[in-house]
Amino acid sequence: MANRFGRNSVGDGVQQVLLADEIEELKGLTATNRDRNEAETRHKIINVVLHQLLAWPKNRVSVEENISPGYADYILKRLSGDPILVVEAKREGVYFTLPIEKVEKTSGYVSLAKLLSDAPIKAAVTQVRQYCIDIGAEFGAVTNGHEWIIFKVFDKGRRWDALQAFVVRSPAYFWDDYTEAYNSLSFTAVSDKFSLVQLLQSATPKDRSIFYPKDGIAAYSHQITANRLAGALRPVVNRFFGVIGDDDPDFMNRCYVGEREYRPAIVGMRTHLQDSLSPYFRSFGVSQLEDTGKGGQIGGRLTKNIKHGRRGEVLVLFGGKGAGKSTFLKRLLHHQPPKWLKDHSVVALIDLLKVPESTSVIRDAIWDGLVESLDIENFLEGERQHLLRDLFADRFSVATKQELSGLSKTSETYNVKLNELVAAWKADKKYCAKRLLEYWRQQGRGLIVVIDNTDQYSGANQDFCFTSAQEIANEFECVTVITMREERFYNSKIHGVLDAFQNAGFHISSPRPATVFRRRLEYAIGIAQDPARWGELSAGSDRNITADCAKYMRILSAEFAGEKSPLSHFLTACAQGDIRLSLDLFRDFVLSGYTNVEEMLAEGAWKFQTHQVVKPVMTPTRYFYDELQSSIPNVYQIRHNRNGSHFTALRILRKLAKNFEGSSPSYASVAALKAYFVETFNMAEDLTKNLDMLLKHGFIEANNRIDYYDENVDSVKITNYGLYMFNELAYNFTYLDLVCTECGIFSEEVSNYLSEAAKEEYSLFIRNERTERVKIRVDRVGRFLDYLRTEEARERELFSLGMPEQEMFSSKSQETFSAERQKVVGSAKRQAKRRAKKTRPSH
Repeated sequence: MANRFGRNSVGDGVQQVLLADEIEELKGLTATNRDRNEAETRHKIINVVLHQLLAWPKNRVSVEENISPGYADYILKRLSGDPILVVEAKREGVYFTLPIEKVEKTSGYVSLAKLLSDAPIKAAVTQVRQYCIDIGAEFGAVTNGHEWIIFKVFDKGRRWDALQAFVVRSPAYFWDDYTEAYNSLSFTAVSDKFSLVQLLQSATPKDRSIFYPKDGIAAYSHQITANRLAGALRPVVNRFFGVIGDDDPDFMNRCYVGEREYRPAIVGMRTHLQDSLSPYFRSFGVSQLEDTGKGGQIGGRLTKNIKHGRRGEVLVLFGGKGAGKSTFLKRLLHHQPPKWLKDHSVVALIDLLKVPESTSVIRDAIWDGLVESLDIENFLEGERQHLLRDLFADRFSVATKQELSGLSKTSETYNVKLNELVAAWKADKKYCAKRLLEYWRQQGRGLIVVIDNTDQYSGANQDFCFTSAQEIANEFECVTVITMREERFYNSKIHGVLDAFQNAGFHISSPRPATVFRRRLEYAIGIAQDPARWGELSAGSDRNITADCAKYMRILSAEFAGEKSPLSHFLTACAQGDIRLSLDLFRDFVLSGYTNVEEMLAEGAWKFQTHQVVKPVMTPTRYFYDELQSSIPNVYQIRHNRNGSHFTALRILRKLAKNFEGSSPSYASVAALKAYFVETFNMAEDLTKNLDMLLKHGFIEANNRIDYYDENVDSVKITNYGLYMFNELAYNFTYLDLVCTECGIFSEEVSNYLSEAAKEEYSLFIRNERTERVKIRVDRVGRFLDYLRTEEARERELFSLGMPEQEMFSSKSQETFSAERQKVVGSAKRQAKRRAKKTRPSH
């Protein structure tokens, strides 16, 4: 939208297009003789630059403010009122002698030491610097309207006159390089984007080459063989550890978990952070849904609507990704509906999970599903006379007076015409749905329409689904239920799509993963122990395979019963309330070739160690880890080539891990995070890329539940997954072992070492030399940690962090590694002896 200066905001950095007369005005003002006094210079040149070209609002600029013993010409302030930049104005006749550039440029960098050799510059800079120190402004500037010198007043650990100043050599800078000028010096850039910090950073980053160890490993994409039971178990886990089907009521009734997590709480680091209603949604009157077995408040709301004939209401069931919204609704309305609701309603459950992302296709799927659900008695497939009598009587009556008038009922023309009309009426889905609904109302039944799995679509199509739900509710005077993720509600609300939404919202939390796994495992074990049901398992009548599968599943079930199970803890933390993802990760674990099935079966019981869980879940089908192929990200990855760090993600998590109210994590301002990372590290882009990764993988949570980074995310908090990563997983030997070959490395020598060590380890894997392979892995992780320690020490000095060594991430990693290395090598030796004993010939 154009503002009063005729500018239009376009894209990142708010590039603005000036009106031609503004440019011409500035050109004209600076093209004349430089004979204006200070007041005229300020009024006719500097004010134009500040207020018109750089869009500084006048209420953010103080003029002639007293700072004893003088007056500051301009003090530019943030919205909070804090001073940012003090500008000292001189008459345009005061010439600032700047060092000559070999190439004619309108702007550039010059050290303050060189600039201070010019007497007028020294006097002006010294004066404005003192003003800045007195009022706490970080930046100063001097200008005569033609030349501008902008500098940082203070930098920890450095002489101020050794800093670089940004110099505008000619007013032509403001039109020839307007985008750069605006993105560096405008009110929006300075106050919101911290542009002066980046413009005047004391340690301008130099491009550093990044090397990737995986590029030197030919076998990096090698697939590993699944475990011995995988062939028999794959159909079992696909059926019992996936979505519960509509045609499997016994599975639904036996395995549905109604106990859900209602209250956010942390007890130590091993308690699940419950998926709860966010403050944003509570403010809109959304209620936390307690699953009583009869649908809780939403079941009661549906029953009351049908009983009392309430018409045209849309209920929204909110829940995170994989929280079980679909399963809840299927059980409530399909498998185990409350008796009164079952006897007095007809339900249209429209599942859009497999419907392509196209508005026209979605529309057809909704109306086709509605008609199919209402046509329980197959009217539309019945004989024509029954259709005309029971369903299409109104249109048939009109047609006899119009299209069929004068035609003999026994004539071919009559029947052809009538068939055409019936086909057209059947194709009119809205009409068919209305007629079918009228039939059911005569039977004393009300309509409940559910539009499910809309959260797979992009924003516009999710909005279309919601407006379709409203249309159906209004058109048919019925109650409609639509499932929605919280972040889509936020986006739709701010764009006005949900303006009609009031308080008809319910939030469902995810069940406890350990309970879900145990119930499903026990159900599958029960089938395996019943010979009459063996046909339901892939093992069929092979008693030995079936027995082994049942034994394996019993071991896993026992593991989930333990309060301190590494398997349960890891899956719960990584899934972060997404039961669908948790089940996916579990399927990978169960089938992976890294899972020690043979040892488990031989022992009859098994106590899992963390490293025995991490690798099968992080890279279940590949020998080497690849972030793009894994559900678990690499928090040490370099995400911004120019100015990135291995530690940005962990620094974000550390900031948020300290942000607690009582026992629960509280939301922290993204603007405050950005200020810290820009002012301390000058890593704005690296910050946003890491925030995006952390949100997408559930390490942090936005207050509006958007699961990616954009400008609408204004505050975030750490999740249980984030705490688990920050406190444990990031320093785990197996995690470091997997990610080190995938990391970008600033040292070519270290990268080459990691590549060669990985290739040697792989060759030992092929030869099944387990103990030697583990020794190489230990050495490789040690070398990677030495490299991280060097990088973190370099950053501590470069950015003057002043943190004690024991608080460095690499120190914690080294401490954990020292404790783990003997355990890992010892475990490998014991397993090697166990295998050797089993293969030793008997005498």
